Amino acid sequence: MTALPSTPSAQPPSTRPDPDGPAAQTGPGASAEAAGPGPAGSAADEQTSRRFQIFLDREVAASSPLYAALTAHAARDIDQDGLILAMMAAAPERQRIPNLFFASVQRVLFDHPDEPLGAYYRSVGGDRAPDADLPGVFEDFLLAHRDRIEQLLATRETQTNEVLRSAQILPALGWARACTRRPLALIEVGTSAGLLLHADRYAYSYEFDDGERLPGGSGSADGVPRLDCRVLGRATPKSLRPFVTGDLPVASRVGLDLNPLDPADPQDRAWLRALMWPEHTARRERLEAALAHAARRPVRLRRGDALRILPDAVDGVAPNAIPCVVVSNSLPHWTPDGRTAFVRLVRELGARRDLVFVVKEAHRIGFGLFTGKPDPVEASTGGIMHEVLGAAVYLGGQERLFRLGSAGMHGISLDWTPFQV
Repeated sequence: MTALPSTPSAQPPSTRPDPDGPAAQTGPGASAEAAGPGPAGSAADEQTSRRFQIFLDREVAASSPLYAALTAHAARDIDQDGLILAMMAAAPERQRIPNLFFASVQRVLFDHPDEPLGAYYRSVGGDRAPDADLPGVFEDFLLAHRDRIEQLLATRETQTNEVLRSAQILPALGWARACTRRPLALIEVGTSAGLLLHADRYAYSYEFDDGERLPGGSGSADGVPRLDCRVLGRATPKSLRPFVTGDLPVASRVGLDLNPLDPADPQDRAWLRALMWPEHTARRERLEAALAHAARRPVRLRRGDALRILPDAVDGVAPNAIPCVVVSNSLPHWTPDGRTAFVRLVRELGARRDLVFVVKEAHRIGFGLFTGKPDPVEASTGGIMHEVLGAAVYLGGQERLFRLGSAGMHGISLDWTPFQV
């Protein structure tokens, strides 16, 4: 059995907490369990109201003045049984989430950029700050395009393919390679347009607290800008370098999704742009560049429920490679039963062949499902946390679990402190 890389002790992270999935992307495995209607009447309305309040307090307040203002308005509207609540009711309960609602509005605005609402959206050239007129302008737009917005809300998914998350995934892939010393066969669950499957091809700059920068990745993705990620905690360039520099042998790449998006398709590209918050110009530029790269170098994207098609994807890996199953920002939209079944499936696959599983989610719905314990770092820091990056390594049928670090929202930061649990 190959020796595992050395693992420094943990360091408390400095990242913000994550809501219970209101803005996470949807992944496979949810079709059978979560497609049906949710609780009816006031219970569903209260859940919708809570999601908007969490979205305001924990996500947009610090980074999107427009969405903060609109979310505050939406929360009031929902509490008063207004138009937005009625529109949300057109979608299945699991679809009634703020990011999906605002993405649906923005997608329609892309087709009508000259309407008054466009003046507030930088994504269509607007520069007007939120003001007292915004709620009325917003509701006028909703009324004028209600059918189209409701159709998108009911049928689309929050498949935000944030390419900067690759900066958090790349060290885990390098770590998996160091564990196994075999080429990786990447299999991403909840892949959207498959942008994270190119993680080793991007160029990175990891910035430490003292200002030192560590370059990473191969930089072979032409046109994709360098991806900058802050490194928090006790990690140093020396401890991170082995996992983000040098060649990362990748034998194959495949993405699994209930509804994979084609990076070359104009409608799919427009939807992914709509999922980006209006003020986040740099995120949109990264997305556009990564989509163009993915269109030039397509990977295999398979449609289906991961609980059904993951075994076939693992069995299809070449004997000299090791399957490396990755899930990131997908599990919030699975039901508890679906997530339990997924963990059971990963363990069954790991029992019959060597395999590495990498997960980047909130601890409760991700790595914690494997450990069965509270997150030790979260417990020691009073719950100041966004996501946990963890790995389950299966060699010779034996499972070993490693907490690799903590990850900030949208890929902006990483606390790389791997240790076995």
